[in-house]
Amino acid sequence: MRPVPQQGSESQRGLSLVELMIALVLGLILVLGVVQVFLASQQTFSLQQRASALQEDARFVLSRLSSELRMVNMFGCLNLARLPASVRDQLPAELDQPIRFEAGVLTLVTADPNTELFASSTSRSVSDYGAQWLLATNCRNQVRMASSGQVSVAPGDVLIPLRQLQYRVHNHQLQVRSNAAGSYETLIEGVAGFEVSFGLAASAAEPGVQGHYVSSVDSTDAGRIRSVRLALQLSDSPADTQAARVQPRDYTLVATLRNRSD
Repeated sequence: MRPVPQQGSESQRGLSLVELMIALVLGLILVLGVVQVFLASQQTFSLQQRASALQEDARFVLSRLSSELRMVNMFGCLNLARLPASVRDQLPAELDQPIRFEAGVLTLVTADPNTELFASSTSRSVSDYGAQWLLATNCRNQVRMASSGQVSVAPGDVLIPLRQLQYRVHNHQLQVRSNAAGSYETLIEGVAGFEVSFGLAASAAEPGVQGHYVSSVDSTDAGRIRSVRLALQLSDSPADTQAARVQPRDYTLVATLRNRSD
């Protein structure tokens, strides 16, 4: 008897070693391509997140500083220039130059916009308002001031809390402290540069800025300040901007003073 040949023996033959190796190599190339695309997308997303964080920090800081600058020389109904000389001489010397930028520290003296009007005699404590000075005034020719303890308030007086804010860059951090006391608190990190310049009028009577912005102002010229320009540079590697993964970003803001000191 003859053996019956099995049908389809050629079609059931497995892959050769060469074919298997080719399939593995092609699969590996495909996987590596997918991984590379994923890593590139992840890196792009990370860079976008870093850039967005820098922009958000700049927006926060410049918005805060802009608001503080616009409150300089804002004392409600009180006009310091119209006070009698004997009364004005009793006020803090810091009020003569409420904006200063010295030794890398920006100092601002501002008033709390939420002033109070009293109908009866009383007293108020400086510590209750988180202020450096507390002024009680009839808005005409009388001012009583306290830098600690309490200030007496007469009927018809307005109470004006004053505070002093100091901004500086330390270890690539923009920091602030209140009332020239205590430790500085960090607002943002990654600060590669912080510059302040002032736009001056030709005279105290002129309303607009004349000439270029200057980096420092004498106390005698404080009444000529009309605007302040803030230049902020942020980086994810402020110690070495050349090594930064995100291009250092420059942000500039010009804040016009609403209230003149003259």
